[in-house]
Amino acid sequence: MPSIKDIRKIKLNDEYIFFGPESIVSEIADSMDIKNIGAVPILNEQKILLGVVSERDIVRKCVKDGRDPDLVTASDIMTSEIITVDLKTSSEIAIKIMGENNIRHLPVVDDQNKLINFISHRDLISSVRDSTKLNIILITFICMIIPIVFLVKSFGWI
Repeated sequence: MPSIKDIRKIKLNDEYIFFGPESIVSEIADSMDIKNIGAVPILNEQKILLGVVSERDIVRKCVKDGRDPDLVTASDIMTSEIITVDLKTSSEIAIKIMGENNIRHLPVVDDQNKLINFISHRDLISSVRDSTKLNIILITFICMIIPIVFLVKSFGWI
């Protein structure tokens, strides 16, 4: 099973979307809609992870309460008790963490809590699917080679 470091994703220094704690919720929601993503990391100026704003946070902590998304900031609604993983975490463990905690996104952080990556359940499913395809190919190859080796040995060609 691949580890988190094997999952390909746009990194922070490219087009990765993240916001600061004072970002306005309506702007966050617009960006999430345009990029078709369900959550965004909230970082301070040093790129330290402070929280996550998800679609669920916007609905439950802003819209449902009748608050104006143009007046509410990320720090007002973000989930600040965040479950994170590091680059050594296996995809299998990450999927288990998501399932046990009913979450669809996991921040990948370094030992100083700086965000390295922000993976979704879709990223993990893709990585597991790709890993499974590779395993099927390898098993098929091995199953083809074993009879050939047996025949070669049977005829004393080795």
